[in-house]
Amino acid sequence: MTVTKTQETSEAPSNPYVYYKNCDAARAAGAAPLHRGDPGYRAELDRDGDGVACEPYDG
Repeated sequence: MTVTKTQETSEAPSNPYVYYKNCDAARAAGAAPLHRGDPGYRAELDRDGDGVACEPYDG
């Protein structure tokens, strides 16, 4: 009997540090809305401090 082991690997992101200059940039990249813990999230982009940055708004 032959036993084959497979190794599970998770690919690390090619760029673990993501920075969006502003919400327009995050939206253009298709990343918005950003949630706390998501790559690219930072408090400066979260206007109301609810943990969701660059969320849609009625303008």
